[in-house]
Amino acid sequence: MAGPTCLPVETVENKNGNQWAFCPSLPAAILFTVLFAIVSAVHIFLARKYRTTFAWAIIMAALWEFLSFAIRIGSIYNPTSRGIYIPQFLLFLLAPLWVNAFDYMLLGRMVFQYLPDQKLFRIRAQRMALFWVILDIASFIIQIGGGLLVVSDDPKVQQNGLHIYTAGLALQLFFILVFSYLVFEFWKRVSREGMVEHKVAAKKLVITLYCSLTLISIRIIYRLLEFASDFNSALTQELWNHEVYQYALDATPMFFALIVMIIVHPGTVLPGDLSTFKPISTSIQQSQMREKDAPQSSSIEA
Repeated sequence: MAGPTCLPVETVENKNGNQWAFCPSLPAAILFTVLFAIVSAVHIFLARKYRTTFAWAIIMAALWEFLSFAIRIGSIYNPTSRGIYIPQFLLFLLAPLWVNAFDYMLLGRMVFQYLPDQKLFRIRAQRMALFWVILDIASFIIQIGGGLLVVSDDPKVQQNGLHIYTAGLALQLFFILVFSYLVFEFWKRVSREGMVEHKVAAKKLVITLYCSLTLISIRIIYRLLEFASDFNSALTQELWNHEVYQYALDATPMFFALIVMIIVHPGTVLPGDLSTFKPISTSIQQSQMREKDAPQSSSIEA
């Protein structure tokens, strides 16, 4: 196979057939393809081991990141092919939304298992999880619509896509800030009302959630800075035309967001049916109460 062809360009508008605004690094693309492949495999293994059914969302995030860099290698060898460039571009832009969705699903299950009334702000855990996933889908639709327009050859269409995608990013960041407050309120209630063993388990997941949300926010802020202006601005040109920013402020934070969920995999805290909206914890508590009451009943009868 022939080596990769580098056709650098000075501006996004003056591509002359090349889809890249810089000379993409083949070693970096290979490295991150391998890293995300490993992370994907580990998440699939852990989801099966702990029977964490809702982990399909974090698996999708890892697989989309892996596919984006695998296809990126092909695009490096064929820099003028839009059919190769566009899929890797969109997968790379949209994969983090799956991590968001997983975080939303996780908090819903935490509320269900660890809060006595299974509600937060009077909203049932199931509805809360569904509500936040719907918001994530809305952000997803806006961002994919903008992303598709950004890769257009028409500068005016590109600008419209830029603004739409940026709006989707801003919406996503707003949702994360509000969601972070919900996580904080959840922890306050668990600390005040939860059982001791629930506090220990919930604390692990709360810390993990905050790490994940922080890493996603770093990536969103980078993309907002990259796309908040037009393609001719100095900041956009700097961020768009240098690949190092993509790896340092997008790929790397998302890699560690996936790693965090491996270090403290929710399945280790909420395995099997505990990762669903089944009242397992309530049943366990009732069983424990019956066991405690049994000796007393026997002594009275005697």
